[in-house]
Amino acid sequence: MLFEMIMRACVDRAWQSQTLALPNPSVACAVLSGNHEVLALQVHTKAHTPHAEVLALRQAFNALSPTPYPKHIDPLDKESNYHFLAQNHSDLFKDCTLVVTLEPCNHFGKTPPCAALLEQLRPKKVVIGALEPSTKAKGGGDRLKKAGIEVLSGVLEQACIDLLAPFTCLESKGAFNLFKIAMRLDGDYLGKISGQESQNFTHNQRTIADHLIISGKSVRTDRPTLNTRFATPPYEGLCHVAILTRDKTPFESTIPLFSIKGRKVQICHEVKQLPLDTGFNVLEGGWGLLASLQEHIDMLLIHTSASLQAGHATHPRNKSLKTLRKRFLPLHSQILGQDILAWLA
Repeated sequence: MLFEMIMRACVDRAWQSQTLALPNPSVACAVLSGNHEVLALQVHTKAHTPHAEVLALRQAFNALSPTPYPKHIDPLDKESNYHFLAQNHSDLFKDCTLVVTLEPCNHFGKTPPCAALLEQLRPKKVVIGALEPSTKAKGGGDRLKKAGIEVLSGVLEQACIDLLAPFTCLESKGAFNLFKIAMRLDGDYLGKISGQESQNFTHNQRTIADHLIISGKSVRTDRPTLNTRFATPPYEGLCHVAILTRDKTPFESTIPLFSIKGRKVQICHEVKQLPLDTGFNVLEGGWGLLASLQEHIDMLLIHTSASLQAGHATHPRNKSLKTLRKRFLPLHSQILGQDILAWLA
């Protein structure tokens, strides 16, 4: 029961950063003391930065060690954090239990695998939600068992597998297409997110995405900038834009999105021209765009808030919601500031 409660907290925390670690999976890890006190709970926030296990062990180090973790080691420095823990753990974690949503990786990349680090730190137990789906990274659990570390797997397994959906999709077919829509509780929408936390999340996603795909109607009507001004560290950068439009009338060059330095804008008059076959793509729009692209969508993200301004009354509401429920299955929902985020696959 205790491990299930802790794993649920890890799953919920990982969903808060869902897609932001792509092409890596969203993973969360908690470290418990010998008395099952929660010493740390961390999530893998971004690719090429420390994994969740390393970040959680870094946090737990300060709770267990008489000397603090060195301030000069950047929390985002993957190599420095890994090697410091490997060389300076002093058996601090020997009575600890790690609860992690995904089996610790067993793949040698820029740093050795997390399973190798745990092999050195020798915690008492490692509790795993889902087994590693990647062929090159699996085997961490067996490695820990061979090192004499107790391993318990399959805790909230399905919830942890659901968490991996964007990662496994990208791994298997080379593309992950996420459709995002902002709507009111009554099903109407404007397409603009009002809550600050939701704006931050949306702009963080844009820094990770390869392409942002929108409709020509949105471009002509809203005249958007589609920048990442609300992105928060460590997220930075800019994605390219693809516009789907049947109207071949040239867009006004004064529309702000066309003036973003370093951005490529692709104008597509047919769905097959869109860059949907590779990378992580975020599609932002309303029911019309959703209907046009539904066969290409891997996951749906709905930002719902009573504070979102009502959109055009001519757009479908309840009928559209019923159609969504038939085509998409709910995976997770969460509160983010004043909004509710619902993920469907």
